[in-house]
Amino acid sequence: MPIPNVSGCASGSSGLLFLDVDGVLHPVGADYSFSSRFFSHLPLLEELLREFKSVDVIISSDWRRAESIEQLQRYFSADIRHRIIGATPQIDPKLNVHHRRQREIQAWLDGNGRHDAEWVALDDWPLSFEAGFERVVLTDPQRAFDQDSFQELRSHFLRFAADC
Repeated sequence: MPIPNVSGCASGSSGLLFLDVDGVLHPVGADYSFSSRFFSHLPLLEELLREFKSVDVIISSDWRRAESIEQLQRYFSADIRHRIIGATPQIDPKLNVHHRRQREIQAWLDGNGRHDAEWVALDDWPLSFEAGFERVVLTDPQRAFDQDSFQELRSHFLRFAADC
């Protein structure tokens, strides 16, 4: 019988966090310029990931176009890096696609046999998702991942743990 971990899930089961970077892990200005150092809000997210050890992370940010998973993992603390397990596929940027990030997430889930997984996206771009979509925590890009979004994301992670 699997041993439950801190979040209450049996070993081997996990929730997924699809993670954007700009406007989430660091703020951006109204003109989408960077208003603070990169990854300044990552420690707050890592605090939450340490509480919920069964949540793995997939990078859904445009950063995945310029950097490999190994390069992206280096931004995270040593105890979190191994939980950055992949990146969403890219839909051709020349194609006009509605809800692009949501479709890329679905493509990752389908391509990895995880279409039934518990998941949530953490993003600052509402047009990347259907209006009212329940599996997204939207940050204010000028505030990034703050205490409000922390609490909202935590409630999703608690639901993952309850559904294990």
